[in-house]
Amino acid sequence: MKRFLIVLTAILATGFFAGCGGSAKTVNLPAGVSGDIAVLSLGADTSNLNHDQIALLNHTLNWMDRDIIQTLKRTGFQPTRIAAANDFTGNGYLLKITITDHKMIPKGARMLGGMMAGADRLGAHFDLVDANRQTVLSWDDTQASTKGGTYCAQTLNRNAAERITTYLVPRNP
Repeated sequence: MKRFLIVLTAILATGFFAGCGGSAKTVNLPAGVSGDIAVLSLGADTSNLNHDQIALLNHTLNWMDRDIIQTLKRTGFQPTRIAAANDFTGNGYLLKITITDHKMIPKGARMLGGMMAGADRLGAHFDLVDANRQTVLSWDDTQASTKGGTYCAQTLNRNAAERITTYLVPRNP
């Protein structure tokens, strides 16, 4: 029995530390295509929210801003975060993110109500602008989850990186 526990512990430890699944695919951009991406987060309309809802949404959006930079780096791009559209130097691309839909459930309500508290929802509009300041790609995406707003944000960011990669890296026949 003792030997079984030792083997089981070793297998579980190996699985835990090795992780499962793969990491994001790194892109190989064709010659002449820039991997520089400036990221501009335009936020959300908070006019109909109370102070606590604004704080919860801001927490999620701050997390989302940090995560999109990390996601794009893991994919192989060179992202930088900018504060205003005028900060875009015209090198590479500009990714503009506007939150169009949001519903955040406070953690306390989720603890008390569980899944009955409902799902968090986060929707965004994305614009990819080229060096000539022309929108070359535009899309909307919405994610909902009972795991929380940051899970929704992470999924939106991952989807955005995949969409940008698909646009910039043509498939080989």
